[in-house]
Amino acid sequence: MPRTPSGCYPVVSLRLARRILGDDPRRDVRWIAAGPGMRCAEIGSGGGYYTPALAAHLGPGGLLVALDPAAHDPRAHRRPGPGATTVHVSGDGLALPFASGALDALLYSYSLEEMSDPAAALAEAARVLRPGGQLVLFLWRPVLRRGHVAALGGADAFDLRRARRGGQNLRLAYRRR
Repeated sequence: MPRTPSGCYPVVSLRLARRILGDDPRRDVRWIAAGPGMRCAEIGSGGGYYTPALAAHLGPGGLLVALDPAAHDPRAHRRPGPGATTVHVSGDGLALPFASGALDALLYSYSLEEMSDPAAALAEAARVLRPGGQLVLFLWRPVLRRGHVAALGGADAFDLRRARRGGQNLRLAYRRR
C-alpha cells in the first residue's frame, strides 16, 4: 500500500512541481552509466516522468521496462522518442517479473519508499541485477534520507558508488557485488 496519500500524487506529478523539487529527467538519468544493449527497468515508473529521458539515455539497442502497479496510466504512454525499446508492464516492486541476473540497471525514482517492505524490494533488486549491475535510488522520504541501502538490509549485495543529498531528496548509486 502506498505511503503517500493519493491526493498528493496529482501535485507531485506536475512537471513544474518536480522541477521545483530539483528533478530534471535529462540530467537525472545520467546517474545510470548507459552502454550498448543495456537492459534496464524503471521501478515505479508512474506517469512516465523519467521514462522518455531514460529511454533516450539508454539509446538504440537498449531495453527499458517501465514497471508500475498502474502501467495502464495513459500519462505513461507518451509518444516514444528515440532510444531504447520501451515496454510498459504492470507489476510489483516486491516481486519483480525478471529472471535472476537478467538486468544491467534498475532505477527506483521515488518509489522504494512507497513499498511496504523496502528491504524485501532491495533483495529483489539484488536478485534481478547481474553482478556489476547498477542500482539507482531517488528517495524523498526523510526516514530514508538518514541512511542508505545498508540501513535497509542490502549492504551484503551492493557497494555505494555515489551519493548526493538535496533539499528534498537523496540520490544514491550502487553497484551489485
